[in-house]
Amino acid sequence: MGKPPAKPAKNVPDSLRWLIQPALFASLGLHVLLLLLPLPDRSIPEPVALEADTQVRVTPLPAPRTTPTASAPPSPTPSPSPSPQPSVLPTPMPRQAVVQRPAVVARPPTPQPPALPRIQSPPASPSPSPAPLATLALPSPDPVPLPALPFADVPVLAGAETGCYGLGTCHRLVGGMDFRTAGRTLEEQLKAQGYTVRFRDDIEAAGSKTYEIRKDGETRYLNVLSAGLNDAVYLVTPQPISLADLQNSDLPRAELEGVLNGLPATTANATQFAEPEAFFTGALPRSETGGKLRLVVSPPDQVLPMLTGQLQSQGFTLIEAGGYGSGLLYEVTKGALTAYLNLVPTSDRSGTVVVLWSNLPESGG
Repeated sequence: MGKPPAKPAKNVPDSLRWLIQPALFASLGLHVLLLLLPLPDRSIPEPVALEADTQVRVTPLPAPRTTPTASAPPSPTPSPSPSPQPSVLPTPMPRQAVVQRPAVVARPPTPQPPALPRIQSPPASPSPSPAPLATLALPSPDPVPLPALPFADVPVLAGAETGCYGLGTCHRLVGGMDFRTAGRTLEEQLKAQGYTVRFRDDIEAAGSKTYEIRKDGETRYLNVLSAGLNDAVYLVTPQPISLADLQNSDLPRAELEGVLNGLPATTANATQFAEPEAFFTGALPRSETGGKLRLVVSPPDQVLPMLTGQLQSQGFTLIEAGGYGSGLLYEVTKGALTAYLNLVPTSDRSGTVVVLWSNLPESGG
C-alpha cells in the first residue's frame, strides 16, 4: 500500500510559511477595495441623469411662454421626454383664442358708425350763416332805429325841465302850474296821441294824481306830484309811486351803478365804437351817459346774461327796448327809477361797451 499524499503546507519551509498569512490578508484587502470602487461609479451617473432630466424639463416650459407663435416649432424639437409635448399642446390653444380676440375687436371699427354723423354735420353750416348776417347788420352806417316804445313820446309840457331827482325821465314844472292843472293838461295831450288814459282815484294821495295809460297792449302809470306851491313833477313808471319814492330814487340808481361797477371793465374810447357820434359830443361822452363808457372784453351775448341775473336778483326789471348805436337797448326799472342799458359791440367785435343812459337816447343828443 502506498503512503498518503503529503500536505503542501507541511512541505513549505518555515521561512515561507510566515509569508502565507500576510499574503492572504493582503488579497482580502484588495478584494475589498475592488468591491468598494464600483459603488461610487454607480451613484455618479444617477444624479447626472436627474440633472439632465430636470434641465430638459425646465427649458421647454419657459420657451412657449415667452416666445410668440415663432417659439412653437423649436419646442417640439428638444423632445427627449414625452412630458413636454402635452404641455406644448395646450399652449397653442390660448394663442389661437388670443388671435381670435383682436379679430373680434377689429370688426366694430369696420362699420365705423361715426362716419354717418360726420355726414350729418352739414346742418352746422346754416348755424354760422345767420350769425355773420346779424353781425354784419350791426355795423351798418345808419344807426339802429330807436324802438317804438309806447311810452317814449310822453309829452313834455311847456316850461318843464327834464332831469329831476337825478332821473332823466322826471320832468319838473317850476311856477305857474300846480300838479292838478299839469295832470289835466297831460291827460288831454296823451289822449290826442292815441293813449288810453284813466284817472285812478282809488290810489290818489294828498299832493298827487295817478293816471293809468295804455298803448299797444302795454300799461304804465303817469304820476303827477306836487313839489311845492305851483310846482309839480311828473314821470311815467311801471308801478304807481309817491313823492317819497321819487325822493329816494337815488337808492336804486346806486344799486344799478354798483352792479355795473362790478364788471371787469376799462374805459372805452371813440375809436372802439362803430358809431362814435352816437355817444360823444365832440371829444367828450354825452352827458346822459354820466361820462361812463365801460369796456368789457366779452361779446354782448355773454355780458347780457351776467347782468340780467344780477339785476333781477336785486329787484330790477329789464325790458327789451330795441337798439341804439349798433347795440341792443334795454329799459331797466325799479321803483321810481327808469334807465336804459345799452350793450354796444366794439368796432372789431372783440368786446362790449356797456352804456347806462339816464333817459331814452336820441341821435345827435
